[in-house]
Amino acid sequence: MVSTQILERERRLSGLPSGVSRRWWQRMLRSPLFWLTVVLVPLFVVGLWDQYAMMTHSETFEDGTEMMGLTNESIRKAAWFAAWTALAYTLLFVWLDRFRGQNVLVWLLTFGWGAAISTWVSIYVNTWAGRMMSTTDANSDMGSRAAVFSAPFVEEAAKATILFLLLILVRTQVVSRLSIVALSGLSAVGFAFVENIIYYARVWMYSTHTIEVGDPVEAMMEIVLLRGVYTSFAHPLFTMLTATGMSVAMSSRSKIVRVVAPLAGFLASVAGHMLFNGASSTRDVGSLMIPWIMALVLVLITVISLVISVAQQAKLIRVRLEDYHRAGWLSQRDTEVFSKPFTRMRLLLVAAFRGPRMWWRTATLMRRVTQLAYLRNHQVRGTVAAAGDLYGRELLHQIDELRTRAIADPRGLPIIPRRPKKADRREARR
Repeated sequence: MVSTQILERERRLSGLPSGVSRRWWQRMLRSPLFWLTVVLVPLFVVGLWDQYAMMTHSETFEDGTEMMGLTNESIRKAAWFAAWTALAYTLLFVWLDRFRGQNVLVWLLTFGWGAAISTWVSIYVNTWAGRMMSTTDANSDMGSRAAVFSAPFVEEAAKATILFLLLILVRTQVVSRLSIVALSGLSAVGFAFVENIIYYARVWMYSTHTIEVGDPVEAMMEIVLLRGVYTSFAHPLFTMLTATGMSVAMSSRSKIVRVVAPLAGFLASVAGHMLFNGASSTRDVGSLMIPWIMALVLVLITVISLVISVAQQAKLIRVRLEDYHRAGWLSQRDTEVFSKPFTRMRLLLVAAFRGPRMWWRTATLMRRVTQLAYLRNHQVRGTVAAAGDLYGRELLHQIDELRTRAIADPRGLPIIPRRPKKADRREARR
């Protein structure tokens, strides 16, 4: 085996891009993300279509009661209200994953998994579990048994499955706790989006066919506020607990921790989900105060931990870029610009007001510098072989080429460029 083949093998085992120049279709066929897309997209279509067929079909139960199927009108109205919550949380998690942003396709597949596959699996398994847990006696707890004892296990496992697939296939792109937490949030947002559509549409159907309910719009807005605003944090929060356990496993060298940490995170998410569903199934408003306060405290702790994670990632990038500064490859100003979150945001904002090409080149420059920092971190931790040195030199050459065509330092540049005065334009024409 020649040295070139050995380097290619080391790059492949380390999860680094190939150093061999290939055509676009050859690179595509070698990409695990491409084949993951080929497999998942048809499943997304089948899952959503099957749920649509199931929900629009009326069902008559043994006691003679009938559950009306959803109409296209109710689904459109429900989707309109559910989309705003999904959009807000999607933007939040994409922004959170900004240090080394994922491929857009990864974001879409993660959201689609939660919206199509997780809901599809959960509907069938929870329906089966509900029938197994039902009794012949009429009691008020019969309808909540599946929601408390079955749904948390099924839904949390279904939402987290895509995280395991991504860690196996594109593991080097998930480089930090922020990355995996953002992806877990997108999966949960997709799940909540479809689930909210179903709940909103059912309320609309019931209120339009039951005169005692009153105004259908008012009834729908009540559940929109409840699920889309007040408790909208629930699904993302629970799945983020599983992701936290997975992030601990990623950063640990102990085989025991790598097994126990994801399991502990999953059980914590299931416990929180069970508590939430159990509290939601009660009609006593006073008994909801303690779980509600506990949930808010947990959300506050999660937000604080994410802020700390952002600061830790900024510090990691600065420390690793300083290694290249000491070697003479980068300037001191580079370590300051590309390691400070607000400076990075200002850099992209300045570039955006100077045209889409300038923004794209600046964003690419920022991405290459960030890749360089994380590559150095992998090398220090010993998870990337000697092929990382060659890839690092390739990144440095790309950075040097991009400097001449992008904005590398926003200092002294106004966000919105000033238009030259008429006298200056006349002078320039002469």
